[in-house]
Amino acid sequence: MKKLVKFLLVAAAVVVGTAAAINFGMLLFVGGREVTVPDVRGLTEAAARNALSERGLRYEFRRNAYSVEYPESTVAEQDPLPGKVVKRGRKVRVTLSKGGEYEDVPYCLGRTLRAARIMIERSGLEVGEVSRVSTGRSYPDEVVGTEPLPGVTVVSGSRVNLLVSKGAAPTKVVLPDLRRKRALTVKLSLEGLGLYVKQSSLDDDLNPLKAYVVLHRPPRGAVVSRGDTVTLFVSSSVKER
Repeated sequence: MKKLVKFLLVAAAVVVGTAAAINFGMLLFVGGREVTVPDVRGLTEAAARNALSERGLRYEFRRNAYSVEYPESTVAEQDPLPGKVVKRGRKVRVTLSKGGEYEDVPYCLGRTLRAARIMIERSGLEVGEVSRVSTGRSYPDEVVGTEPLPGVTVVSGSRVNLLVSKGAAPTKVVLPDLRRKRALTVKLSLEGLGLYVKQSSLDDDLNPLKAYVVLHRPPRGAVVSRGDTVTLFVSSSVKER
């Protein structure tokens, strides 16, 4: 009788142990079938393949596309997105960057604001800030300046700021605070008022497209007339406010 009880206890232990082992194995099997998609954006093709392979995922080339954010020949887009849980063996479709696409700022001086908008948007660019200035040398709503200047090559999707005429300029104006404003925009605005602009650089190697006004003479609040000269002291190390 004792032998029978001992046999039954051993058999029960074996059954329980086997069931637990099977359960544990199933958990490992099921859990091992799913992985988290890594972020391969910004990686080269070879690095992206390795990163995906380490997770048991497959690399699939989708297309090439322009990208300002990611350098040429690196991954710009991926599907599925990083962080998504998928089954092992899943394909991750990858788009490789062709680098930034570049466009030339169109020549839209003398055009109406509406016409300039159309030209800029058709060039793959966007209209940025629109500033208005009084001037006797152009008609109302006529574009008298752009920033960047016409013909300058910029990244596709960049903004082009416009300076638009309000018509005849007054004979006298009160100078506002021009400090920390883009020097090119200020220059065009003052010239539109019939003023002469003298520019003095505070940098040894000034980048005109990134220059800002640090100081100006006459100062803020001064009354100036057409034909007067305004001196701008500029630097590319100052940020716009």
